[in-house]
Amino acid sequence: MKHIFSVNLLRQGLAVGLIGLFYSGSFYMAQMPHGSKQAAFIEQWLEGNEEEGDADGDRVFADRPDLALEQELELTRDPATGLVPRQRLLAAAQYNEKMLAAMAGQRPSAGVLSNATWTERGPSNVAGRVLGLLIDPTDPSGNTIWAGSAGGGLWKGTNATTSNIQWTNVNSFLTNLAVTTIAAGPASQPTVMYCGTGEGYFNSDAIQGAGIWKSTNNGSTWTQLASTNNINFAYVQKILVHPVTGDVYAATRNGLFRSQNGGSTWTAVLSNNVAPATATARVADIEIAADNTLFVAMGIFSTDGIYRSTTGDAGSWTKLNTLTGSGLPTTGYQRIELACAPSDANRIYALFQSSATGYPFLNIFRSMDKGNTWEALARPGATATNTTFDFTNGQGWYDLAAAVSPADPNALYVGGLDLWFTSDGGSATPTTITWDHESAWNTTTTSPYYVHADQHAIAFVPTTVAPANKAFFGSDGGVAYSADASISNANEPQFSQRNTNFNVTQFYALAVHPTNYNFFLAGAQDNGTQRFTATGVNSTTMVTGGDGGFCAIDQDNPAVQFTSYVYNQYRRSLNGGTSFTNFNISASLGSFINPFEYDSQANILYACHNTDTYLAWTNAGDPAATTATTINPSLGTGAGKVTHIAVSPLTRKRIYVGTNAGKVLLVDSAHTLTPIVRTLRTGTASTSVSCIAIDPANEKHLLVTYSNYGIVSVFETRDADATAPTWTSVEGALPDMPVRWALFDPRNTARAMLATEMGVYSTELLNGTSTVWTPASSGLAYTRVEMLRYRSGDQLVAAATHGRGLFTSDVFYTAGAGLASKPSAADLFTSAYPNPFSSELNLDLAPAAARTPTTAYLADALGRRVFSTTVQPANGALHLTVPTSVAPGNYTLVVSQGGRQTSRRVTKQ
Repeated sequence: MKHIFSVNLLRQGLAVGLIGLFYSGSFYMAQMPHGSKQAAFIEQWLEGNEEEGDADGDRVFADRPDLALEQELELTRDPATGLVPRQRLLAAAQYNEKMLAAMAGQRPSAGVLSNATWTERGPSNVAGRVLGLLIDPTDPSGNTIWAGSAGGGLWKGTNATTSNIQWTNVNSFLTNLAVTTIAAGPASQPTVMYCGTGEGYFNSDAIQGAGIWKSTNNGSTWTQLASTNNINFAYVQKILVHPVTGDVYAATRNGLFRSQNGGSTWTAVLSNNVAPATATARVADIEIAADNTLFVAMGIFSTDGIYRSTTGDAGSWTKLNTLTGSGLPTTGYQRIELACAPSDANRIYALFQSSATGYPFLNIFRSMDKGNTWEALARPGATATNTTFDFTNGQGWYDLAAAVSPADPNALYVGGLDLWFTSDGGSATPTTITWDHESAWNTTTTSPYYVHADQHAIAFVPTTVAPANKAFFGSDGGVAYSADASISNANEPQFSQRNTNFNVTQFYALAVHPTNYNFFLAGAQDNGTQRFTATGVNSTTMVTGGDGGFCAIDQDNPAVQFTSYVYNQYRRSLNGGTSFTNFNISASLGSFINPFEYDSQANILYACHNTDTYLAWTNAGDPAATTATTINPSLGTGAGKVTHIAVSPLTRKRIYVGTNAGKVLLVDSAHTLTPIVRTLRTGTASTSVSCIAIDPANEKHLLVTYSNYGIVSVFETRDADATAPTWTSVEGALPDMPVRWALFDPRNTARAMLATEMGVYSTELLNGTSTVWTPASSGLAYTRVEMLRYRSGDQLVAAATHGRGLFTSDVFYTAGAGLASKPSAADLFTSAYPNPFSSELNLDLAPAAARTPTTAYLADALGRRVFSTTVQPANGALHLTVPTSVAPGNYTLVVSQGGRQTSRRVTKQ
């Protein structure tokens, strides 16, 4: 195989310029012997970790979880407190239950939006971030596991050691929370389980969880422990249950708490306000040795140390870093991960992440005497020429995991970006031990060495199940499994993915194909942009890599498609998504997940650029353009940073812009450096506009949503053309939560749907403060929905969720020969007949469309145009003659005029 390499990196203080990485078939590293594979890893890891996506979709790229979180904080924080109070979603869940209970006693009415049913579309082969793993102790075969995800809740997997794993999402409300840790009760309480929520490893106290949840029936049902519905349990890093006493320990950002009555009450036993006071209240980890000695790591983005206790009582803890001759550092670190050997009560390992600039990995330490003295081990990946190699890529504050084989105290697994293993943990010369690089995130996903980047959890199957080193691994890409994780050197472990139908994919945005009804694009956190092409729940293809953001498909010419990486970095396809070309306009300006919208008529892409400006890529849809022509028009001082853009369906080169200053702006001549900007709504400072929905038939009618907690989130105006439009709150009794998107019912724009932090809601009448919003999430669960898109051709609505993948609904569909029985005022034609037809097809045009040249075409099931014509209407109608060369079958008739488009299903006999 020929290998041509390209490197564009700024990593760990190294600035190296190389050339792109091209390959065919399997990634070359996976084909090398183990020794050369490890030697090649350091170079290839650096090369692959560039801040660009990959157009062929065969490789994946590391993400930036810190920047994703930073953006989420800005978009959702309560402006009064600066926090993201996710515990308020409990009130939203209660609201949903109340509304659904009231609806249960009523006879369903046809056409009511709250009757919407949603169909899961997958992906079946892509997962998201897994934070916690538990091998179910009630299954002696080790074949049942539990997985906690960052955006998709708590899941149970059966037949887990086989390729036929079966996943079940076990709680609708938990789907909306980051489930960080799962623990089982003691042997005397085999059906008791606990899970903790709230991702607390970030350098922020902003995004809160909802405490600890408990099950007493082996995970069938879960209830929040009322005692944990407070700030002390907003971020639960780890739950540990004492195997003898049954005491429950919760490691949180506010200290170590213990419950001796199954979670009814809690007492702080180690914290900065409990004697002996610790330097910080932030607990990173808690582990228990084989003799039940407890070890706790204190410090998250703060320096403290390792504590030990044999009882767990307040006042019984000894700080090990300050013991005379301990060998542990006392400064210069900010997170510690621990691992105790299940087969040796004296053996414990500690991984230290540095607090130096760039957050490099510091070192791994080993104790063979219960923590009294420690020795530093050789670093994973270190070589004679690179002694400071950082296997965490400066993200040890985020991706750091460690576990010891249950059968061998010398066998240590650690995870950073990838997984590393040593069988020499007990070596007399610890600084010379050897490490095997066991997984590779930047190889092909079909490689037996592939495990997704960013390791968070390692769980070994109990030693009673042979072989002794079966293990599961949780990462930003789901769950992986190894049948024997202890194998090293020539016989290295192989991994297989356990993500089939484990759909916890975190999508940010989606695009719909106008005529190919199974074709969607959706951008996902750390899983690129995925292409859907099949019915039902099916696998998808990653067409571009990295963090996938907003995407678009030209509605007039769907061969033109766009995906985006972070900031203003785009990929464009001119062949219907078969291949993409990079257009990296800016790798720093804009937002991390940058909002953009594409004008299919003018072929212009509009996006966030910087404070008070936006970007217009004026030749985005021009197939002849090989470089991007862009301008950065001003929105005026104080406008803020763009958080949403909507293209007018009725007025050429007009856009509507929402900002993080709460403003709603109308921009005419948007494609020029001298746009005409008018403020429609001033809004409130420090609030973010998440969506501007435009009535497709009446541009004066807008629905605007905001994504912050603690504010009124939904407003309507019917006079957007006025000098000072009148805005009315239509939030009604909608719970306090982020609202992400709005969509008018195209058949009746007095009705609407909202995408929220707790699923989809609908109203039958926008009626000021009396508006009633009803859950419309049947089949969807109470999960965060980022975006809704409507396609007129089959009247379908698609929903991109951040934690449960993609869903679709036909809630707007009205039967009748492929036509709505009551066409919208925005439709270009009111009827198409005869249907089915042989060769002649007649269209009755809407009055507003009756005098303008009109383009019509037929598209087959793959979206290919089989017939196209531009016709001058006559007497308010179009007459189409379809040639005999067009085969009989089902087609989509697409009619476009002046930037507007109407599609319907027709059949040729």
